[in-house]
Amino acid sequence: MVPASFVSSFVVGPNYLRTPPVALAQQRGIELDVTLDDAKVSALFAWVSRAFAGDERYNNLVLAIVAVFGNLPADSDPMLLLEAAKELAPAEEDTVGEPFSLRERESHSLGAMGAAQWTGQWRTRPHALLDVRPFADDAEWVKTLPRGARRTLTKATQQNYTVACKPIVGGKPAPHSTLAHFRCVVDHEVRLLADGGNGFVDAIGEAVGRYMGTTRMAGEIREYRDAKSGKVIALAHEVRKGRVVRGQWFYGTDEASKAYVWFHSVQSLVARAIANEDVDVVDLGPSGSDAFSDLKARYGFASVEDWPSVADYQGPFVYDAEDTTEEERTLLDMFGIKRD
Repeated sequence: MVPASFVSSFVVGPNYLRTPPVALAQQRGIELDVTLDDAKVSALFAWVSRAFAGDERYNNLVLAIVAVFGNLPADSDPMLLLEAAKELAPAEEDTVGEPFSLRERESHSLGAMGAAQWTGQWRTRPHALLDVRPFADDAEWVKTLPRGARRTLTKATQQNYTVACKPIVGGKPAPHSTLAHFRCVVDHEVRLLADGGNGFVDAIGEAVGRYMGTTRMAGEIREYRDAKSGKVIALAHEVRKGRVVRGQWFYGTDEASKAYVWFHSVQSLVARAIANEDVDVVDLGPSGSDAFSDLKARYGFASVEDWPSVADYQGPFVYDAEDTTEEERTLLDMFGIKRD
């Protein structure tokens, strides 16, 4: 299990400190180079992986950031810890996540899906919903969109990347619990949130927390790779429950943002939802800004406050039968959980 102290420091991030991390570092004569490169992300993942493995010496986000991005002497304790972590670092595409059971993954998924609102506990933020029942196929949906949106979707189909579906199953590490996918999450959060200094540090903390979150949950991912280099450039995490398919998370590198990958992932999700008679609504969840809500609206996703009245999440989680083990299929049948 991931130690509670690690979860606290890495999920909450540096905001719990009264003194901002950059100022704290400066007080101690440490300079932080708040730029990203592959080597720094690899080093950060090496540190995080040791914390995941239960080594309590690595349960400190601020120390990780100082070691990776600071100008500490090579013989300082944080740097010695970092070097030790690097020696044990997993390969680029080795899965290292905790092998949660299917039930545990479902439980970890509910909060991010907004279960508090459909269970009547409290109201969450509005969700962006698209009712797919009026459409015979995604071409009909595309025809309803403004010209600019249609042009963007056309550009998205002309890019040079491959897409693979990877189910998240119980009893095994998540398929995206790798350094390659961690790079996508870090790039994504730093691009969206960082503005130098403390903004960069906050973005790193957010990225680690989000990586932890997505690799604990149920569903499947759509993995995007550059067709020429084979490099992972984005992941779209989807979950089906009741009569809804939820676009749970999307993380992409700078390369993916320039290649319209998010737009491709949305069209793919809509197309598959329309083709599935057991799906009524696609839910892209809440938005972090008005601008993102407006972007979703241009693609037909309405921002709905009482979204559980439109998106029926009351049924079970849904899985493809071919993506589950015999033991899982027995448990799914025992609890009445639907399999396609």
